[in-house]
Amino acid sequence: MKYLRVKEAVLQELRKPSPGFPLSENSLARRFGVSRMTARRALQELEQEGWLRRTQGRSSTPAPRRFSQGFLRVRPFYEFAQAQGARPKTQVMAAELRPTPPEVQTRLGVKQAVYVERLRFLDEEPVQREARYLNAELCGDILEHDLTSESIHDLLVHTLGLPLTKVWQRLEAVALEQEVARLLQQPEGAPALRLERVTYTLLQPVTWVEYLMRADRYYLEDTFIPQGERP
Repeated sequence: MKYLRVKEAVLQELRKPSPGFPLSENSLARRFGVSRMTARRALQELEQEGWLRRTQGRSSTPAPRRFSQGFLRVRPFYEFAQAQGARPKTQVMAAELRPTPPEVQTRLGVKQAVYVERLRFLDEEPVQREARYLNAELCGDILEHDLTSESIHDLLVHTLGLPLTKVWQRLEAVALEQEVARLLQQPEGAPALRLERVTYTLLQPVTWVEYLMRADRYYLEDTFIPQGERP
């Protein structure tokens, strides 16, 4: 795809101390011989991935450098709760076909998807809000299942027969907005962990999901075997 060529070229420039050409839609369109729409899509994805800051009417600028620590793994909620010795519960807030918002449309490449929103509890306390979009052509049958107790991951793999071959994800600290804060019984602006994830079957994205987790109830922990020492 043309936008991927533009995106990769811009990404190479962003890895340098300073970009060697302007990062505006017009300049990129002229430089690479593509439409402004193609250039815009490349810039939008780089902004969503944390590489750029965009200001309307001005060229994009490199975002402050961010560091990734990739140790998160896909684990069904009920399995996670069992490992913690906690009592899990799920409340389904929505399960329906919906138009995809721009960010999700970019990730999944579809204009309409199955939307599932769930509120997760541990020991009767709300700790996580899950908002998920699934490719309707591949996953439409998921609406026939009991999403209060069944794992979407297990449904995709074992019931729908979709091999999950790749996961992209990003974790960041955020402040809870009013509606989600109310669901999680927290004050507006309370700290939370936001995990965004896209899961693929072969090369096709299947599902986009956002988890918002209360920072006072979650922490990150990992054990690994070093693969050689580095200075």
